[in-house]
Amino acid sequence: MDFKFDKPSHIFALILLLISFILIFILPIFTFIISIDTNELLDTIDIPEIVAVQSQLLVIAIFILVPFAWYYIVNKSNFKDIKSRIKLVSQNIDKAFLWGILAAIIIFVVIFIIEIILISSGFEQQDLSNFPELQKLFSWPVMFFLIAIQPIGEEIYFRGFLFDKLENYAGGPFAVIITAILFGIAHMSYGKEIPVIMIIIMGLVLGFIVYRTKNLYSAIIAHIVFNVSSFTLAYLGMELLNETSLIL
Repeated sequence: MDFKFDKPSHIFALILLLISFILIFILPIFTFIISIDTNELLDTIDIPEIVAVQSQLLVIAIFILVPFAWYYIVNKSNFKDIKSRIKLVSQNIDKAFLWGILAAIIIFVVIFIIEIILISSGFEQQDLSNFPELQKLFSWPVMFFLIAIQPIGEEIYFRGFLFDKLENYAGGPFAVIITAILFGIAHMSYGKEIPVIMIIIMGLVLGFIVYRTKNLYSAIIAHIVFNVSSFTLAYLGMELLNETSLIL
């Protein structure tokens, strides 16, 4: 084990890691517990968009900087070694790209089928997605920017850093499952159960393709393609709904 409690630099790295755990896991769980209905929470708190954007950019920075800091301080890895550890490699990039596109399609189809089943069972459309909450915080252009870049940080943290540590500890399948669950927990702050379950399913697919391809780019590509496609469809749907309302 590289970590040593008698080294101040290692303690500093541990503090950074614990801070990331608090912001990424504990805070969403706490938010979920104190407010089952996120709509109610957001209706009572007026958050300026600039503050919300800064918060999201801070989280993205944490996703990227904490893993690199840990590897550099504790594991004594250089930049090239860190990229290799988190599987951010150029080898077989063409296969990684194809796996990413295929995974994005699979995720989209699976989630679409689940949504159809749930809506047929009586669930409201607004309870199946986090877009309504995001709309209250961000304008459409800002939202598009964030969902396009956030997957890079999330994949480095979840399917890169955490996956590497868990895989070394208990093997690939264990890492796939646990990182998917943690990925879902990180999205609990919106207070909706169904989206969290869908995000866990998404995490399972992303973890599997990283385990299969040994290349983090596959998950990054899949994540970005899925996010952008979902956003585009949601935006076009809202525009169509607005035009229909005007006609009526």
